[in-house]
Amino acid sequence: MTAGDSLDLLSIPGDAGSRVSGTAIEDALAYFEPDAVCLPGSFDAELYGGVRSSTDVPVIAPRAGTGHVSRYRRTAGGDVVDVSATTATETTHELVAVRDSAVLVDPAAVLADNHGFAPETPIVLVVPDLAVEHDPTTLSARLPNLDALATIRGDLPGPLSVLAGKQPASYHHLWDTGDGSSLLVHGMGAGGDGQLTLLSMTTDGAVAGETVSADSFGLRAVHGVGAATEATLRRNGITTRDDLAGTPVATLSALPGVGRTAAERMHAHADVIETGEPLRQTNESLPTLRNGRPPLCLDIETDGLSPTVVWQFGSYDPETGEYTAFVEDETPTEPGRNVRQFCDYLFGTHAERTILTWNGDGFDFPVIERFLRQHASEYVDAWDELWKRDLYTWGVRDGNALLPGRTNKLDDVARALGYEDAGTGITGAQTAAAYQRFMRAPDDPAAEPDWERHRRYCEDDCRALWHVWQAIEDAERRDPSDNATDTGGQQTGLTDF
Repeated sequence: MTAGDSLDLLSIPGDAGSRVSGTAIEDALAYFEPDAVCLPGSFDAELYGGVRSSTDVPVIAPRAGTGHVSRYRRTAGGDVVDVSATTATETTHELVAVRDSAVLVDPAAVLADNHGFAPETPIVLVVPDLAVEHDPTTLSARLPNLDALATIRGDLPGPLSVLAGKQPASYHHLWDTGDGSSLLVHGMGAGGDGQLTLLSMTTDGAVAGETVSADSFGLRAVHGVGAATEATLRRNGITTRDDLAGTPVATLSALPGVGRTAAERMHAHADVIETGEPLRQTNESLPTLRNGRPPLCLDIETDGLSPTVVWQFGSYDPETGEYTAFVEDETPTEPGRNVRQFCDYLFGTHAERTILTWNGDGFDFPVIERFLRQHASEYVDAWDELWKRDLYTWGVRDGNALLPGRTNKLDDVARALGYEDAGTGITGAQTAAAYQRFMRAPDDPAAEPDWERHRRYCEDDCRALWHVWQAIEDAERRDPSDNATDTGGQQTGLTDF
């Protein structure tokens, strides 16, 4: 991650920790570059020692030792330090970890060291065993110790965010505390799916989580390396991606169960990950651009995967460096208005441009077409004639490029290619959830999203898309004649990603 004002906490749940080797932990730490690491599960001495020996940042294991509360501070310089070991007064965040939720019964115990919290500084509270309780009979949910958490929040001088150790990373909810305010609770990645989660907390108290499978680090990050292949490689002294990239393809292909094609695939992808540079696998040109002009980068925000409204259309024009957004921030029950405004702009000013998306074939384009047919049918024919291109389809699905991201999500790929995001502190799922709250109570000021933040989030995706395009455009092409070469990093023959 890039350095900034956010507090970046890497959560390694117990089920994920049991699936990663020491080299994979080192790889994950280098990939995420967290300010601190938290192990919210039951104390595991092997995992704890392995992480501590692999990083200089604090490793927080709330259930270790006999202490009930530990407190850390992120200084203005970006370091996270134990409060008892610093005199720094300029801070961006305070981080408090309790041993378990039983400590919350006595809020005074959590706040016993409540000296030095700077006014308005966000406080992050880690509760490793906190989980939402669901009643299947009444279809209701309750958050244990909500009253105690509300009391703690009321006694703090800054905004409080609670991290729940037993909730999945996708969990993000504002709990009504009964006093006209709400408490933000975010999951830390529990769920038995073996994922590592980077939790980013902004200076105004927002929280966003990014999850990556534990199998996406170390040797397992390389395409074609599953559990059996990893074991084979390790038996033959290949324990890191550097080892893999430095092993001739002829040697790899001779290993049991590997073969020539798999060896070439693994060799090339290991090199792409290590260099952070994409590789053009074919001689196919990038999607054709209309009139030779840069594409218009497009992204949309909806109220979910089966949308009832496209509430934000965002477009970035690399030719002028301008971002334009159309946001339905007044009447969510009238989805046609935003669609028509976007179409007026698009066809009135950019009808002769190529429209570029990431996974537009899988989501954006069919969603837009459906809403045009429902609310702006006069533009359907023009939409059909528009030049629309999906960079994800061209690069990933069609196998024209190898990319260094650990997943194929746009933000992951862009960051692996050196893109520095805007640090909005929200995710796509959170933008949808925020708009759903607005739709339920459009006249309630408490339900109104931070429109500017959501505009920046969409803009960030558009600019990231252009960054990926440029990186692929400048990428090295792999000559098929290099197939015959058995040494170095010039193997090819890759047909899928």
